[in-house]
Amino acid sequence: MWYLVRVALLPERGPIELTARASAMLHPFSAIHASRGKPSKADPRPQRFGGKAVTLADLAADGLPVPPGWVIDAKTFSQVVDEQLPKGHDVASLIKLAGTRTGMDRAARARDRILQDPLPEGLSHALEDLWAALAPTAPWGLSVRSSATCEDARGASLAGLATSLLGVRGRAQIEDAVRQVWASLYLPRTLLYLHKWSIRTVAMPVLLMPVVVAKAAGVLFTSPPPGLAGDRWAEGERLVHSTFGLGAPVVDGASTVDTYRISREGAIVDEVIAEKTTMLVVSERGLGPEPVGEARSTSGSLSRDVLGQLSAIARSLGVRTKDALDVEFAVDATSKPERVFILQARPVTGGVFPEGGDEGTVWSRANIGEALPGAATPLTWSIARRFSDAGFRAAFSTLGCNVPKGAVLVSNVYGRFYLNLTEFMEIAGQVPGLSPRALLEQSGGAPDEVIADLERRRGARGRFLLRAPFKIPGLVLRGVRLERDVEAYEQEAERRRKQITELDLGLLPDDALGQTLTAASDLLLSAGELMLTCASASLAAHLALTTWLRRVLKKRDAHGDEAVEVRLEAARVAQALTGGIAELESANPGLALLRIANIARREPAALEAILTRHARTTEELPAGPTRSALAEFLDAFGDRCVREAELMTPRWSEDPSSLLSMLEAALRGPSIDPDAGPARARALADRELARLEATVSRADLLVLRTLIERTQAYTRLRERMRARVTRTLGVIRYVALDIDRRLSRLEPSLPERSVFFCTFDELVYALRSGRAEVAHIIRLRRAEFLRDAARPDPPPTFVGRPPPVRLPPSAAPRLYGLAASPGVVEGRARVVGAGADPATALVPGEILVARTTDIGMSPLFLVAAGVVTELGGPLSHAAIVAREYNVPAVVNVDGATLSLRTGERLRVDGDRGIVEKLDAPQKGPSLVGANAREGT
Repeated sequence: MWYLVRVALLPERGPIELTARASAMLHPFSAIHASRGKPSKADPRPQRFGGKAVTLADLAADGLPVPPGWVIDAKTFSQVVDEQLPKGHDVASLIKLAGTRTGMDRAARARDRILQDPLPEGLSHALEDLWAALAPTAPWGLSVRSSATCEDARGASLAGLATSLLGVRGRAQIEDAVRQVWASLYLPRTLLYLHKWSIRTVAMPVLLMPVVVAKAAGVLFTSPPPGLAGDRWAEGERLVHSTFGLGAPVVDGASTVDTYRISREGAIVDEVIAEKTTMLVVSERGLGPEPVGEARSTSGSLSRDVLGQLSAIARSLGVRTKDALDVEFAVDATSKPERVFILQARPVTGGVFPEGGDEGTVWSRANIGEALPGAATPLTWSIARRFSDAGFRAAFSTLGCNVPKGAVLVSNVYGRFYLNLTEFMEIAGQVPGLSPRALLEQSGGAPDEVIADLERRRGARGRFLLRAPFKIPGLVLRGVRLERDVEAYEQEAERRRKQITELDLGLLPDDALGQTLTAASDLLLSAGELMLTCASASLAAHLALTTWLRRVLKKRDAHGDEAVEVRLEAARVAQALTGGIAELESANPGLALLRIANIARREPAALEAILTRHARTTEELPAGPTRSALAEFLDAFGDRCVREAELMTPRWSEDPSSLLSMLEAALRGPSIDPDAGPARARALADRELARLEATVSRADLLVLRTLIERTQAYTRLRERMRARVTRTLGVIRYVALDIDRRLSRLEPSLPERSVFFCTFDELVYALRSGRAEVAHIIRLRRAEFLRDAARPDPPPTFVGRPPPVRLPPSAAPRLYGLAASPGVVEGRARVVGAGADPATALVPGEILVARTTDIGMSPLFLVAAGVVTELGGPLSHAAIVAREYNVPAVVNVDGATLSLRTGERLRVDGDRGIVEKLDAPQKGPSLVGANAREGT
């Protein structure tokens, strides 16, 4: 009979006793604290129990409120690795091999073994006994979290890399959770992180704690967190983010939360109470959201007493360390009076520096994130990186800029594309007159302090001026012949595309299929180089036009200084003057779809099939004009789709259901003349030009007309090349799907579309080497992709490394972004979250609010009254299309999909870049809106 030893206390519930066999494998906080060494010597405990567990154990021993916890130590993890994994598959060996083909292969095999093999018998029994002891007093189950031996150090941290699970119940779930935590150490990005921090070896202790039945939870910053630009703090103030239920949505930045700024003594300096419609809880169904209830949704999640407790906790922690800490906490719903518990306390650090960057590097996805929002699959990332790097280098070379050897222009941050703004601006800054502020105002914006830093780092112009006599004639000539270059390329690219798509790929041997994939990728590289050359020409022409307009407007209005109003007016007029571009490739799908909608209105059978959703494919439509028109549409635009830069996404020609949803949205409202929007855009351009004609000199007017014509021409060419890039991506997908079929025959256990979880190099290598085994690689990369995809996006712009916690989106009544398409409109919001189909819910006349809108969503612009996006700039593809349709738009509105609610009345000011909540009470600026960009 097992005797009972080691006692721990659950909050308000008395002692918890564990069996001897559990105590032999699971170490309680009290024992961890007692095992500390002499103060004069280095503390050995983090190497056995991990920094996270040691910190909590010491806080509990000091009398701070911490739930009980038990740790599976590093020795147990190392024993499992030694006994279950082949030689060379230990973490130390894999860190050395991080980023190599051999390292990836071994990490994938090691991860598979850890997830599949049973736990040591003694540990399995110990976990069974732990759950038996805790189950009666832990209705929300356990949290199973990493406590790696390098975690929560001042520099290194595995924040966002190691796995944590909540609401775990029963022996089987706990064992599976432990294996998942261990296996997360073998994911590629974790190993690269450890390699870059020069951590030679690491073990993964696991921390088990009962989940606090949380009335509310959140994060306390004991002092200003670094990297959260734009916010103003008084000395000694703390910042608290909180919500009802568990705190994961706060930590993730995945929803609007309450924000409190409190003084050192606990007095409220400022507060912003957000509407909280759901809260995360553990129920009988497991971990998931539950409705908050309308009566509570707009009330504060924390009482004054709880804020006082948090202030006292911050003071106590301040005695222990001068470091800024982020403290995860929960308010126990079962305690009377309310009681706060500390769940984690660690130095405020971020993730790993992205490849090619350091603590001062500025990273941004404000513009390039439009092309591919969210996480990219490994195949997409590996091909797009080659495309971007080659294209940017070619475009810079055309401008006469020197690109340093080894410069990293684009990097991967949790699966997202980020542009190295520091490197990019240093290179672009070699061109006289091309300032970071001017570039960023057009491409996506950045906080003022970031722009100021980039201005200080501008590239050396001396070398450019030396090369100018040789480069400038070539630049002028390239601009003149750019249209001919695009036409010639389109013909050659179409010939090469047909060569590939008309092949019967099933007849090709593996090595020939690998060559075909390489040929398709090379076709994309050449398209990318020309597209980015066109984009550079378009940007340069638009900047020249905007600069000239500032000069003209200053002269006309007699301003002596470069006033903010003149900059804003110049940007507005430039956008208006360049609208109404005839035959804009990116606008054509939307216009064509509206014409199909008008055909369907005259065909009752087709109209009914679309509105009742009985037809989700072209073949399911009744034979007639609508079906024929849709077939013609797919011939012209079938290689486009929503999120079209992601290779895993089916094209419209494969799955037209989203097209039919857009048709349905158009048919829910009154008939729309497809030509009306472009006609209004041209009329607006004519009015603005007429105003200028009446006030400026003939010489200025001649320059303006030339700049307008060049801007429109280069923009038209850019959008044509964007369409060619999309068509080439469809070719790569066509080849990839054949490889996928071969993988499925070779490894029947693999799910469909597994090919997208290999990189380009891995696929080519496997095909050339006789189908080298890749199933374990696919499982590894799929796991990392799924974790990245579930993670909220990092901030659009950050310095150094992504912050571990994002500030919540503003709950203020006025949000600020970048003016993208002129006009002011009011309407109800239709907020489209990640992964949702906007067409299924959008009602004509509503304002479409989305993270981003690529060309695949642009047909909805003609149905919506206005558009608001979190990413993008005035020269983004979606902004150009919005101007062509004469639809008011504001882009780069941080947190728009979280701050705004469906049904809320909005005013979208596309002239000034402002989104106003008309239903919200008007009050002064909020603390989280301190970095608003009005007037910048």
